[in-house]
Amino acid sequence: MFTPGQKIFALIFIVVFAIGIGYQFYKDGKRNKDLFKGTYWVLIAVVAMMVGYVILSKIVN
Repeated sequence: MFTPGQKIFALIFIVVFAIGIGYQFYKDGKRNKDLFKGTYWVLIAVVAMMVGYVILSKIVN
């Protein structure tokens, strides 16, 4: 479905994008501490939902 070059590009893009978003989140979190209270719980919930989806899809299929 995807060529090896497309898979490599997607992987590199995802890694660089995640690093960029994480860096900006860290910078903004230092400046606006009040706005970022409790955001780690949202991150944990999103990751848990993704893991749950993968596990559920492996069990069903």
